[in-house]
Amino acid sequence: MSINICLICSQDITREGLGHIIASGGFNVIESSDCVDNISCSPPESEVLFVVDCPNSIEQSDTVETIRNRFRQAKIVVLSDHFDVQTMLDCFARGAQGYIIKSMKSARLLASLRLAALGEKVVPSDFVDAIGGQQGLDYAKSNSAESAIEEVNLSPRELDVLCCLMAGYPNKIIARQLDVCEATVKVHVKAILRKLNVHNRTQAAIWANSRGLTESLVGS
Repeated sequence: MSINICLICSQDITREGLGHIIASGGFNVIESSDCVDNISCSPPESEVLFVVDCPNSIEQSDTVETIRNRFRQAKIVVLSDHFDVQTMLDCFARGAQGYIIKSMKSARLLASLRLAALGEKVVPSDFVDAIGGQQGLDYAKSNSAESAIEEVNLSPRELDVLCCLMAGYPNKIIARQLDVCEATVKVHVKAILRKLNVHNRTQAAIWANSRGLTESLVGS
């Protein structure tokens, strides 16, 4: 089922560009405005993900609070030009589901939005750096990923496909990336879901992300 998006962005050209990027990922942009007051949110609130792009930290947290007060069951993701830990924590305290830095590529943005729509908390990698112990955490996650991959017995090609699923790519793009036919991708996806004991592509991406799988581990 398509994920409904309400996009809040004060700059017209940025809002238009974000709308095109989000729609290209299979999302349904139902409303787009420079102000939350102009949003009616006609579908059930629980089926809507608000994407908020505000110019400063005060507007970010205030907009999150306004949305939460008006649409209590909706999920909210904040897009920010830079990472500020206090602003991020304030946004989460007021009801945000995710806090995303806009320097990431569009594929990662779309994957992050899918995770947020499923109810997962989405935080930037800068947050891990801010709380310290990054090298130790990377080592632990790498070991966890390698152990998990070995345990479920994914083939090298299935690992390639799984990384593409983490990026949010559809089968057609995966086929192009890996230089295989789309039918082959479907076979690999079906095998991945079975081996991971999950029901859909997004759950597979969550499985991989939670175990620290990265492209650097593929083929290692």
